Amino acid sequence: MRHLPNLKSFNSKDIKVILKKAAEIKENPKAFSNVLKDQSMAMIFQKTSTRTRVSFEVAMTELGGHGIYIDWSTSNFVLSGIEYETEYLSRNVSSIMARLLHHSDLEKIISGSKVPVINGCCERYHPCQALTDIMTISEHRELNEAHIVYVGVQNNVSNSLAIVCDKLGIRLTLATPMLEQEEESFEPQVQEIIKLSTYITHTTDVKGAVQSADFVYTDTWIDMQYFNDPTRAKEKNARLDLMMPYQINSTLLKGLSCKIMHDMPIHNGYEITSEMVRDPRSIIFQQAENRLHAQKGLLWWIYREAGVTS
Repeated sequence: MRHLPNLKSFNSKDIKVILKKAAEIKENPKAFSNVLKDQSMAMIFQKTSTRTRVSFEVAMTELGGHGIYIDWSTSNFVLSGIEYETEYLSRNVSSIMARLLHHSDLEKIISGSKVPVINGCCERYHPCQALTDIMTISEHRELNEAHIVYVGVQNNVSNSLAIVCDKLGIRLTLATPMLEQEEESFEPQVQEIIKLSTYITHTTDVKGAVQSADFVYTDTWIDMQYFNDPTRAKEKNARLDLMMPYQINSTLLKGLSCKIMHDMPIHNGYEITSEMVRDPRSIIFQQAENRLHAQKGLLWWIYREAGVTS
């Protein structure tokens, strides 16, 4: 049995197998329509979600299984020990996906679970998104020839991208302000990867970085659960002042042939302009659609490792 708390314990072969299977399933989904027949996944949500919920629920359905939505705030996870609730839950389902505010809660879920657990997002990692991103990039360019420039803030998405790019030998430039240790997404091991990897570099010179980019990728500057929180208005305004030079707009990408990526949700006029979302270079919605296909490849792999599928 294997869990997916992040991609650290996965080797390059594991990742390539998942991505290859995701591409196969995308090409011929009906051939895999019964691969998870009679299997059920519990989907636990502390955080709001569109793509994670839809992609996992549809993936389970189209693979012949069933996804069960559990809202953390209306469940007994808020009343009891996480490990207790998880052990009960894992005696009823064959896998768990959890989209949480804190990685520490994910660790408790893993410790209490008798079935595989997938991290659907937390403040430190977003491994499912990183698998999707690499799948999307591979549809446009050979991975060993690609140069990804991630623009904006270092966060859970960039952490997972750094891990997967280091493992697969993909060139990644992080064009971001320096990440402070008090930021919730700060992960010492990831920072060490960024520092030592031959494939990853960091710069604050966003204009210089994008000049050689094949893919320019951005994400929200402020975590979605905080974006409209009035108690964080001061913090939000300070972040916006810092981040505006990193906005993806027509001036920054003028004359460049790069593809534009964003993992969504999009905040028009902040990390990206609406013009760039609909620019001919944008592959944002292809990237978003690929969450479904990458999830299918991951589920096939997770269940195979658990001895359910072959």
